[in-house]
Amino acid sequence: MNFVDMLMYYAQSNPDKQAIILPDRIISFRMIATGIRSVEVAIAEASLDSRQVVAVQIENRTRHLIVVSALYRLGIVSVSVLDEEDLSKAGVKVDAIISDRNQPFPGFGRLVPLKEDWFARSFDAAAARPTGFRNEDALARIIMSSGTTAAPKAIGMSARVVEDRIITGRRTLTLAPWDRMMCLPVLTSSLGFGSALQALAYGHSVVFAESAIDALQMIALYGADLLVANPQHLQIMVAEHRKTPIRTPSLKLIKFGGNAMPPSLVPEVRARLCKDILCVYSSTESGPVAFGHIDRILEQPGAIGFLAPWADVEIIGPDDQPMQRGLEGRLRVRTKWQGYDLNEGADASNRWMHPGDIGSISVNGMLTLVGRVADAINMGDTFISPEQIERELSGYPGLVDVAVVGMPQSSGHQEIWIGVVTQGQVNEHAIKDFLLKKNPRWKVSRVKVLDRIRRNDMGKIVRARIREKLLAQ
Repeated sequence: MNFVDMLMYYAQSNPDKQAIILPDRIISFRMIATGIRSVEVAIAEASLDSRQVVAVQIENRTRHLIVVSALYRLGIVSVSVLDEEDLSKAGVKVDAIISDRNQPFPGFGRLVPLKEDWFARSFDAAAARPTGFRNEDALARIIMSSGTTAAPKAIGMSARVVEDRIITGRRTLTLAPWDRMMCLPVLTSSLGFGSALQALAYGHSVVFAESAIDALQMIALYGADLLVANPQHLQIMVAEHRKTPIRTPSLKLIKFGGNAMPPSLVPEVRARLCKDILCVYSSTESGPVAFGHIDRILEQPGAIGFLAPWADVEIIGPDDQPMQRGLEGRLRVRTKWQGYDLNEGADASNRWMHPGDIGSISVNGMLTLVGRVADAINMGDTFISPEQIERELSGYPGLVDVAVVGMPQSSGHQEIWIGVVTQGQVNEHAIKDFLLKKNPRWKVSRVKVLDRIRRNDMGKIVRARIREKLLAQ
């Protein structure tokens, strides 16, 4: 059994149940199942088979899910892409790309244009069910990591891992009963794709919105009771709510991941959207490994949740040996359903995974993050976490958004540079003095105003782009 089998089951047992809710239409489970069967015929006619890896570049999220489901049911490996990513550098050899843009893409193999009639093909309802992935441990799905500090990595997942992650992710959502999930992350992300499947595979509805105002209106109109987002989504929704205060009483829970939420944002999210907030710490490689209610997380700066019972998480020191609880070091993680870097091979799925985060684990199992190894600013006599500075500046008067980076110097060390998005006038010297009072080591060299802070689809700051923008000014 796989998640597509469950979609087919709901199409029989509850065919008119709303599966996907969009601003302009509603798609039932029967319509989803019919679309999958129709697309299977189109895929066969396009001569795509289980020996190939197929990229899916479809902006329409309903069609994207249907095509990926059809490929999965046919036992064809898929990878979702939005832009012209060079997947070959990440170890992915793509044989074909199904795209709604109908233009050639170098490095993606054969172009298979998505056409309207793909979703209206006739099929034999009595035909034998596709066998899917007979070997549950063979490669079934590829997800691209966020790549905030380096090139994105291609993470391979077997069918067993995909299915186990759906079950495990669903376990994190038991703080409140829910039936309609507003899902804001894009489907190319692990959070977006996984969350959508966690809803559909259990017979729930997924609500997709095109903007913050759409999200607020649709939550109110359709009674969505779960919101899945990253902190950037929530910041935009709060800003929109200030202009258009649409009530969302149906919301029972907000699940956020992808990045830490600025403490200053929490009160407004609770006052304007929903008081119950769940933080989930996960990675593309490992899946969720820690989660907790916001009330417990706010007790400790940098806390992100309690260790999940299904995950092994350790803090290691410079000698790569485990450290006792309470001490700060590098994280390493291992789960039974983690993926693997395609450049390293399937054997890597059994190894410890190093997400690149620095943190500690308290005696009671609370995971706290200080920053990322790759982002740490080398000041010569000490290393500074840009995330800690960003947290301190959260809520600073006049700042809408902020990014802190280390700027290389000829000495081999780095300076602290800050990019800010402002609302009104902000005094550079006041910001520097404010940070020095917080920590004498936070000696900032430059503060520059930017039009926006570049973030990826998960809301994480793309620091390499920030450095480029700061240097260009």
